Order: sequence, then structure tokens, then C-alpha cells
Amino acid sequence: MYNYLLFIHIISAVTAIVAVIGYPVIMSCVRTVEQAKFGLRLLEKMAILPKIGGILLLLTGLSFGYQQTYLFRELWYLLAVAIFCVILVIFAVLLPSGMKQQLALLEQTQGETLPEVYRRSRRRSLRLEVIANFCVVISILLMVFKPF
Repeated sequence: MYNYLLFIHIISAVTAIVAVIGYPVIMSCVRTVEQAKFGLRLLEKMAILPKIGGILLLLTGLSFGYQQTYLFRELWYLLAVAIFCVILVIFAVLLPSGMKQQLALLEQTQGETLPEVYRRSRRRSLRLEVIANFCVVISILLMVFKPF
């Protein structure tokens, strides 16, 4: 059973991490209103990846804890779960609402120049994406090295 959970856990992690890394990469290339609309629509389609991967990741991670109950007394494990919850909130709640707002702003825009209001909203999303990427690195380090 452990090996099956581990396999699902790793596949889920890869699925979720691809989206976490992909969001800022896709949107960093945007220069015009049409490119921004395309990028946001693409991210909307990709939004399912961190949700499915994230939920499976959380469930399999907690399953490891139930199989090996000592993990619930390990600080690295508790921190990894807490940090992961932050990532999940960012990608399941905060970023999708920001993307909807940005798309609505772009729908009202005339011309190809990105409006300042969109740029401010995008900078907020980028900050969230950077926080999520940082959290991913920290949680991976915690799970690999188990420092405490």
C-alpha cells in the first residue's frame, strides 16, 4: 500500500508543481492585450492541475501520517502540511479570482496597450506566484532532508 501511495504522491506533486512553475513563465511573455487574454485563458484551463494534484498530494501526504503516526509528531511533516495548505489556498482561491478580475479588465480595454490597472493586478498575482514557488521549494526541502 505504501508504494502505491508514494507513486500517487509523486505523480500528484509533479502535476501540481508544473502548474506552479508554469503560471509565471506563461504570463512573463505577455506584452499586448490579446496575448494577456490568451495567457489568462490558458491559465484558466491549467487551473485544474494544481487543484487535482494538490488535493491528491494532501490526501496522500496525510495518508502517510495515518500509516506512520509518528509523523504527526515530526515538525518537518507538520510544517510541510501547513506550507502546502498555503500553496493550495493561493492556487485554488486567490489566483483564480485575480485571473477573473484581470480578464474582466482586459475585456473593457480598447487597443493593444496593457492598462495600468491590469499591470497592478498582475503584479499582485506575480507576488502570490513567487510566494507559492518559494513555499514549494521549502516543502520539498523539508520532505527530502527532514531537518527536524
